[in-house]
Amino acid sequence: MDAVRVAMLSLVVGMLPAQSMADSWAGPRVANVFSSDGQYFVRITPGKSVGDTFGFAGAPKGEYARAEFYRRQADRSYRLTADVTLENPVAPVEALVSTAGHLITFDNWHNAGYGRVVAIYGSQGRLIASYELERLYSSDRLSKLPMSVSSRWWRCAARGYVDPDKETAVYVMERLGGTFVFELATGKFEYRPGTATCQ
Repeated sequence: MDAVRVAMLSLVVGMLPAQSMADSWAGPRVANVFSSDGQYFVRITPGKSVGDTFGFAGAPKGEYARAEFYRRQADRSYRLTADVTLENPVAPVEALVSTAGHLITFDNWHNAGYGRVVAIYGSQGRLIASYELERLYSSDRLSKLPMSVSSRWWRCAARGYVDPDKETAVYVMERLGGTFVFELATGKFEYRPGTATCQ
């Protein structure tokens, strides 16, 4: 194949729609997520309900992911305060634990953008709020998100606390240029339009 044909093939492949993109995922693993001050941590154990994920309707179903909530004690040990089932059939893609012990999870293993893409839990493991993309986006805006075989890529890498000194709200930059802000205590969210692009 000469250089011209290679260049043309590269151009055609680059123009294929996002829906045709393939992706691969490493297997889910146990994750220990600590608050920034070390007073809380949450141990997340993957579930086995692949059949409850988008595109895998015929796969086996089973237990969802679980989370053990721990709080540091005066003797520097950690005490289990809650053991709960998460909203994730297998595992969240990412999680943060605040200095008040709140847990916020993002997306689902092998299914970013499907199912409960954001879930917020209190320090005792109680579910405060959870959201699917259909509650975060209008159908018109949802159709503009890039897609792959398994996922709808709505989030950018940038995320963190709006107020790092208190850690009461988390911001998430999104693919269409805006930012979502989630209040951890109430679960309420706000969308702030913008023009930034994912890095």
